[in-house]
Amino acid sequence: MLFSAALLLSSCSRYYVSSLESSTARKSEETGAFIFENDTLAVTYNFNGENAPISIEMYNKLNEPLYIDWQKSALIKGDKAVSFLGRTVSFKAGTSGYSMNFSNDKAFNDLTFYDAALKGSATLPEEISFIPPKSRISKTLLKLAEAHNYKSLADSVYKKSFISLNDRPGIWAKAATFSPQNSPLSFKSYLTVYTEQENKRKNFSLVQDFYLSGLIKSFVNPKSMTLLEQKPGNIFYNSESTGYGKAMTGVAIGAIVVVGAAAEASQPVSK
Repeated sequence: MLFSAALLLSSCSRYYVSSLESSTARKSEETGAFIFENDTLAVTYNFNGENAPISIEMYNKLNEPLYIDWQKSALIKGDKAVSFLGRTVSFKAGTSGYSMNFSNDKAFNDLTFYDAALKGSATLPEEISFIPPKSRISKTLLKLAEAHNYKSLADSVYKKSFISLNDRPGIWAKAATFSPQNSPLSFKSYLTVYTEQENKRKNFSLVQDFYLSGLIKSFVNPKSMTLLEQKPGNIFYNSESTGYGKAMTGVAIGAIVVVGAAAEASQPVSK
């Protein structure tokens, strides 16, 4: 009974596991990351994680510095461009003082001291990244997708597929495959790179295309799936709460409490 209650809680979320492909970048067979390179630089894209955090590693092949202009670089989905610009920094501040309290006859009654603290974060621009010769930098930028992007997909696009798990027997889930022509998600990375000689800036741009090639829908946490065990760079996942899960969470918690109480009551009383 306790296992059944725990299983009920585990089904409160629906998971979407997405696989990406690219027509302009090579996918590494070892890591699943996407690699583009020319005589100037090598760029590696990694999307592994929840909601696809976009991590970019850039290696400068030249004997002179390279610069990335993030203000003129963007993620493009359809006709919408979202700038890669921005970084988060922390801040904190404090204040202190005192207050004096008087009674009705204006006689001194009490003295109170106080302290307060404030902390948070702010987004500040980081317009340019500097890459020294023969060296590399890495940057984690936007998150690509949310689960609601896939809600509109008809059930007919899915087929029953067996999914292997790491810690228990596999499961049957819904899976779909897509081509560049019918993919529900396609996007581009647009990077502006430049060199600088004698205070003259020479710009060039890099554009890489990506599209969703595979999608798995299930109620099992993707961290248990064998295909995510090595954290491949072309696979990410999203999650959403189900209406059933929201309605039944209280019931499941109650079931666990009742089962726990019953188990405790069944224990022999020590004398």
